[in-house]
Amino acid sequence: MVSMFLAACSEKNNTTGTASNAAAGAGTGEAGAKPVEISLFAQQEQGTDLKTNKFTQFLEEKFNAKFNWEIIPYDGAKEKRQISLASGDYPEAYMLTAYIDQFSQGDVLKYGKQGVLIPLNDLIDQYAPNIKAAMEKYPDLKAYNTAPDGNIYGLVAFTQCFHCSYPNKMWLNSKWMKQLNLETPKTTEDFKKVLEAFKNNDPNGNGKADEVPLSGSKEDFGVHVIPYLMNGFIYDDDRNYLSLASGKVDTVANKPEWKEGLAYIKSLFDEGLIDPGAFTQNADTLKKIGENADAQILGAAAAMHPAIFVNTDAGNKNGSDYDAIPPLTGPHASYATHDGGGVSSGAKFVITNKASKEAQIALIKMVDYMFTPEGETNASNGMKGIGWKDPVEGEQALGKDVKPQFTLIPAVEGAAPSNAGWSGMGHFYQP
Repeated sequence: MVSMFLAACSEKNNTTGTASNAAAGAGTGEAGAKPVEISLFAQQEQGTDLKTNKFTQFLEEKFNAKFNWEIIPYDGAKEKRQISLASGDYPEAYMLTAYIDQFSQGDVLKYGKQGVLIPLNDLIDQYAPNIKAAMEKYPDLKAYNTAPDGNIYGLVAFTQCFHCSYPNKMWLNSKWMKQLNLETPKTTEDFKKVLEAFKNNDPNGNGKADEVPLSGSKEDFGVHVIPYLMNGFIYDDDRNYLSLASGKVDTVANKPEWKEGLAYIKSLFDEGLIDPGAFTQNADTLKKIGENADAQILGAAAAMHPAIFVNTDAGNKNGSDYDAIPPLTGPHASYATHDGGGVSSGAKFVITNKASKEAQIALIKMVDYMFTPEGETNASNGMKGIGWKDPVEGEQALGKDVKPQFTLIPAVEGAAPSNAGWSGMGHFYQP
């Protein structure tokens, strides 16, 4: 039965070459052998049940494994990961979502030196041809993964994501702009006038002062309201607030332009133009504002992409009403936050010293499968036939002169979640 299953998987994989084929047949154990039990810490997004997830079941069958999950929600993920490790009663592996929380470079080196995280070098050499090939093809991937002592204690999410590289975007309600006969704001003062119109002129037409002119949330995927606004005054990288001038590292946070930017942002807040919850709420709460049941109430949102705050599935009611606007010109600047390609150093996947040799081999083979086009797409978008399908003649790739590899099957507004993939937890290799 296992042989038949692996053969079927191999037949489905028509998107890659020898390294992918090697992974497609790289299951663990003999037919009828007892599954390898693996304790696994993971962050679970809304609409996903990792225990019953179709990709989870696929991996367990393909690699003869059984996951014993330690599952946490996105909210408070960093603190819960730290508590898990500090308790001493930690699992055999962590499989994290990089844009929610992952091990920092300092974490990786500290726990690697302590022996809590095991080096993956030999496992990769012996059991992971696709990971090995990827690091040979992209030296920066190898550099991200390799600690100063030469060991690989964990793997990053190598997602060279264009929209992630400019995370701090601002999305305006174009329907309201048209309703109120407003032009796209070009300056920080223009933007303030648009928010005032959203607040005071009843753009949703329900006769109530229920509009939320501007909102955001507290995570790290472009949802902070301050950077987009501050970049009209001085560069705000939304990370460490450092700058490099004449070969010297400096901070922007003690400059007169920063103080002036804060005064501008406070003026918006004092006039009720910024939702107070923008500084404390999570993205789930932000989306409830964007998808308010009674009336459309959201005027503008800070976010990497609109699906964070409105539904963009087929048949959506609000998803096409928001458009990104260019960076604002302020008194001193007109910047856009850039983070160099969306790859964050650290590690989203590690194996701890609690893992048996069998668990180590099964885990590295699973991740190696996610370094193939089929494996990556199954992991991030959901299983073939549910989240994606083969392209048909006439369909084009987004990139010029790029051969189409797959076609996404769009979700439908109001439909139950497919629970067929791992979404961001499956993001390993997207060059």
